[in-house]
Amino acid sequence: MGLLEGIFPVLALALAGYAAARSGYLQMSETLALSRFTFNLIIPCLLFVNMVHADIPENFGIKFLLAFYSAVLCVYLIAALLARFWLAADATLQSVFAMATTYSNTTVVGIPLVLQMLGSEALLPLFLIIATQNLVLFSVGTLVAEREHFDIKSMTRSIAHLIKQLLGSPLTASLIAGLTFNLLAIPLYQPLDTSLTLMSEAAIPCALFVLGTTLHQYKVGHQLKPALIITGLKLGLLPLLMALSMLVIFDIDPLWAKTAILGATMPVGISAYVFSIRYNSGQAAVAAASVISTLASLLPLSLVLLWVP
Repeated sequence: MGLLEGIFPVLALALAGYAAARSGYLQMSETLALSRFTFNLIIPCLLFVNMVHADIPENFGIKFLLAFYSAVLCVYLIAALLARFWLAADATLQSVFAMATTYSNTTVVGIPLVLQMLGSEALLPLFLIIATQNLVLFSVGTLVAEREHFDIKSMTRSIAHLIKQLLGSPLTASLIAGLTFNLLAIPLYQPLDTSLTLMSEAAIPCALFVLGTTLHQYKVGHQLKPALIITGLKLGLLPLLMALSMLVIFDIDPLWAKTAILGATMPVGISAYVFSIRYNSGQAAVAAASVISTLASLLPLSLVLLWVP
């Protein structure tokens, strides 16, 4: 499939969502209901069905995840240092800034684009990223944000609460359930499999439509400088280091490597904004970076699809 043929449907559906929200055709309550339906029901169906039928490697991608998070945490450190010494940010804002530069929108943008351009074989490595991204980055983010008033009991409670939330998330729960069925070779009742597959077919268009409605809610505002720095690190440095880690240092399978590099080139993920709200710090900058990086990601995504083997 050509680059334009792959990217055009993604852009068209996102623009349709933006237009529907911008014009007032959909009210805020309706977009929120659509978002809940998408992320709490049909995307979990997609994740579960594909994980059940995935061809899981023997080492379960441990080397792949090591390569992925080596690049991610390297950029996280660079971003935190930049926030401290260039923007004079405190520990909390450093953590929020670094989170925004490394947390990729692998669900809303990632799943449709990877499926469209790389095929269903690339979904397993993407699902591994989705399953671990919150746990790794939110844990690191909590440690960095709360290091100035370090309290082992408080921090342990925060991380334990985070893990509990993640395990209760429909996205994480569906991946774990699908993995369990796969590894234990539990047969899935065929009519149920067909029903879930039918549900999951709505996930991609709904996710892209919701992305467009979400962009309408964010404003670039006056936080342009930090938003541009976040976008530059997210769409420039992270994909470069990811390519180095995947293709040179760890020598990962080409399809898995390209999936990771494509994932690293995705715009800032919504969870980075959720993290900023949690600590009441940097919300405007992260929201602005989400909008800018989504609009600006087309060029680096195209370059990855064209140049990475």
